[in-house]
Amino acid sequence: MKQFIFAAVCAVSGTGVLAQDFYAGGTLDYAHPHSGDAQTVGSLVGGIGWSQGRYGYGAEVELGGHIGGDADYGTQRLRGWGTYDLGRVAGRIAGGITEYDLNAGTASGYNLGVGVETAFSDRVTLRAEFIRDFMEDNSTAAVTTTRIGAFYNF
Repeated sequence: MKQFIFAAVCAVSGTGVLAQDFYAGGTLDYAHPHSGDAQTVGSLVGGIGWSQGRYGYGAEVELGGHIGGDADYGTQRLRGWGTYDLGRVAGRIAGGITEYDLNAGTASGYNLGVGVETAFSDRVTLRAEFIRDFMEDNSTAAVTTTRIGAFYNF
């Protein structure tokens, strides 16, 4: 999984010049598992996107690290996303694969997300999102993450 994420980061970085929109930013996430301890995570996110009229689509990769809370694990996600322009905000859906770096090893699964984003300026986009991770490991079977973030568009 780590090699796959590394390859995806390289691919995203290498094709960013040809993309309509390359972006990078940071998020603050509150991860609440359905069983177990919650935590706050800081994530670095990078991706590419294209627009066609009111629709947008793209891919992003993220790496998250523990900031606070009783749980202590890192997150890694690779996601495809789509948006629909609603005027001042755009509705957003996303899905992909997830990996958690736990003290006892790793857990993997998939994720689905829904949210909104808006342009703060010509270069800065703000995002609010809910992400649900469905993990194969029973100790972290389902985690709901609430996210806020800011992204710089190159």
